[in-house]
Amino acid sequence: MDGLDAVDTMIDDVVDDAVDQVDDISVDTDVSAESATDSNVDDQSTDQTDPSNPYTTKFSREMRTALKQWEQANPEAAKFAKQARDNHARLFALTQLEPKGIDGVREKYALLDSLAHGEAKGPEALTAMREELAGIQQIDAKVAAGDPTALDSFGPDFNAGLAKLAPAILDRILSSDPEAHESIMLPQHVKFLAGSQFVKDYNDIIDVLNTQGDPRFDDATKMKFAIQKLASMGQFMNGLQQKAGTLKAAPAAQVGKPDPLVERQTNLDKQEQDFHWNTKIAPQASTHEGKTFDSLFEPYQKRLRLDAAGKTALLQDFKEGLNRAGKADADYQRQMKLYKSQKNPDPAAVANFVKNAINKHSKPVMEALVKARYGAFLAGKPKPAVAAAPKPGAKAAGPVALNVEIRTVKPPMSEIDHRNTPVAWLPMKQYKLMNGKVIRVVAQ
Repeated sequence: MDGLDAVDTMIDDVVDDAVDQVDDISVDTDVSAESATDSNVDDQSTDQTDPSNPYTTKFSREMRTALKQWEQANPEAAKFAKQARDNHARLFALTQLEPKGIDGVREKYALLDSLAHGEAKGPEALTAMREELAGIQQIDAKVAAGDPTALDSFGPDFNAGLAKLAPAILDRILSSDPEAHESIMLPQHVKFLAGSQFVKDYNDIIDVLNTQGDPRFDDATKMKFAIQKLASMGQFMNGLQQKAGTLKAAPAAQVGKPDPLVERQTNLDKQEQDFHWNTKIAPQASTHEGKTFDSLFEPYQKRLRLDAAGKTALLQDFKEGLNRAGKADADYQRQMKLYKSQKNPDPAAVANFVKNAINKHSKPVMEALVKARYGAFLAGKPKPAVAAAPKPGAKAAGPVALNVEIRTVKPPMSEIDHRNTPVAWLPMKQYKLMNGKVIRVVAQ
C-alpha cells in the first residue's frame, strides 16, 4: 500500500504550499515598507537585478524616497502615501512566499478549495482525508506484522472480494515462503481428508483385512471388498483433480469478459458523469473562456477590427491553445484526473479550478496567437498599395497582379480562407480563397 503513503505526501505538500501561504498573506496593518523590504531576506524567488521588478530592495527604497518627497510637497497626501507604503509592503512580503504573487496564491487556493472527501470540502476535506489515511496506515502496519485483527477493519461487504483474492495470496506466499505456505495449507488438507470418503474407505479396507475367524470374510471376499473400496478411493481423487482443474481454469476463461451487470452499471455511471460535466461544469468554463478572450483581445480589436466571423475563428484557436496548454500542465492534469475519478464532483470547486487554469494560461496563449496571425500588421509594416477602382460603367479589369482577380461580388464566406487572408487586405476588400486564388472586390 505504498501508494497511500504517496497520497499522504501529496496532501502534506498541498497544506504546506497552499494553506500556510494563504494564511500568511495577512500582514499586520501597522507594518511599514521599511520593515518589510529592508529585512535581509534570502530571496530565491525574485530577481533583484531586474530593473522592471518592483519588489526588489532597490526599487522599494526608491519608492519610499519618492513617497516622502510627495508628502513633503503635499502634506495632505500623507495618508495616501502611507497606504501606498503599506500596500507595497504587503505585496513585497507576498512575493517572498509566492513568486507569482496573488495569481499564484489564487491557483493554490483553488487547488485547496477543490479538495472533496465525502460531504466535506476544502480544508475540512483535507482533515477528513488525513484522518482516514491515518486509519489506513494502522491497517497497513497490522498487515505487515501479520496481525489478524487487520481483517476486522473489513466489513461483510469485503467477504466476497477477500475470497477471490485468497488464491492469489496463497500463490504469492508459495513463491516467497514455501514453508509458510505448507504450514498454512497442511492443517487444512488434514482437516478436509479426515472427514472425507477417502479416509472412510481406507479405514473400511483396514478393518475388513484385519478380520479374523469370521466365515463371512474369506480371502476372496476380502479381496473383492478391498478392490471396491480402492475404486471408490480412486473416484474420489479423480473427482478432486477434475474439480480443481475446473476451478483453476474458470478465472482465466473470464479474463476480458466482465460481468454484464457490472458493465451495464459502468456505462450508466459514465453517462451520468458525462451529463454532470456537460451541464454543470463545462458551461461555466466555456463562459469564462469567452469573457477572458474578450478582455484580452479588446486592445487588439481596436486596430484589427475583425468581423464576427474573424473573431469566432480566433476564439476557436484561442480555446485550442488553452487546451494544449492544459495538456502540458502536469499539475492541472493530475488534479483533473482526480476529478474525473469522482462520480459527481462539486461543480463549483471544479469550475473554480478550471477558471484559475484559464487565467494562468490565457495571456501567453493570446499573445502567441495574435503574434502568429497578425504580428506583421500590428508591427506597422507598410500596407500593399491599393489599386484604383475602375470608373463607373467600365468593365471589370483582368488580374491586377499575379494571381489577383477582380470581381464585383464578394464570394461566399465558406469559400474564403479566413485564416490565411492578411488583415491588411480587408480594407481593400481583397481575400484569399480556399482554392488558392486571390480576389479583389470592386464596385461596378
